[in-house]
Amino acid sequence: MLLRPIVVMSLAGAIAVLPSLRSGAQPAEIPDLPHPSIRLAPELKSKILTLRTALHAAAGTKDTHAQAVILNQIGALYYTHADPSDALEAFSHSLDLVRKFNQPTAEATALCNVAASHFALGHAEQALEAYKGALPLWRSSGNKDHEAATLGDIAEVFRALNDTDEALRFDLQSLPLHIEAGNSSGQAAVLNNIGLVYFARHDRKKALDYFNQAMAVYRALHHEGGQATTLNNIGGVYNQFGDRAKALEFFSKALPLLKDIGDKKGQAITLNNMGLAYAHLGDAARALACYNQALPAYADAGDQAGFEAATNNIRSLYADRRNTAALASNPKQN
Repeated sequence: MLLRPIVVMSLAGAIAVLPSLRSGAQPAEIPDLPHPSIRLAPELKSKILTLRTALHAAAGTKDTHAQAVILNQIGALYYTHADPSDALEAFSHSLDLVRKFNQPTAEATALCNVAASHFALGHAEQALEAYKGALPLWRSSGNKDHEAATLGDIAEVFRALNDTDEALRFDLQSLPLHIEAGNSSGQAAVLNNIGLVYFARHDRKKALDYFNQAMAVYRALHHEGGQATTLNNIGGVYNQFGDRAKALEFFSKALPLLKDIGDKKGQAITLNNMGLAYAHLGDAARALACYNQALPAYADAGDQAGFEAATNNIRSLYADRRNTAALASNPKQN
């Protein structure tokens, strides 16, 4: 489960409604980005250069509002396309400025952006500190939707730390707020996440209950990506308990949805899962076919770890002598 996207417009909007300039405001220190070791695509480099030029101009006029917005935009570009450490530096400078505005919504958004960058860098404790700092600010501004999303983000960090008790505690706080805010997509995502907690605890009944609730919401929304994720999760439950045929039923339903939305990584993961299920069923030929389809999908998605995992699964097929006859017509993998 990914963290919610970096919110650029929310921060910009919050700053835009503030009074124009504060007398005596100091210009922000302009971070030296990117770091020398980071190589950027030409188009991205051009966008950041344009923003840095605007940042210098805003610093020259001591326009702290504009500096905060521009730093946030720079951070979002790095977070999405380049290096999270550079994103963190830009977001941290933006946060320093936003804190001068006495604007809870803007500060909460900036804190969440800092937290997301820390999480991307593997700094779980720093991410938790920033997210928890944002919570009372969302509450004071009455923004239940963002409060719910931040609670879900905190749960995601705890999931990454394998602390299912804390993950569940924060997900259960998030769920009613999403419902109250009328955010059905957020509600479904949290239902899925709660299912993942029970999946990790090997509680088949509760995991399937929450996944099926999520599925119903995603279907009502015609949300193909959410449906595909949930179908994969349900398949994972059946696979975990040894019902490979039932798992394949759900993986097979997820795959065309992922193709419809062009999700290469999702396709690769699903195909790899199908290959594993077929391998457990002793159908080496179908397992190999799935793995061979997963490889180019992983390559297209730029997922080297997934590519290597699928390659190792193919090698395992050939290493098992029971598969010799089934794989005789296929070239052996190196």
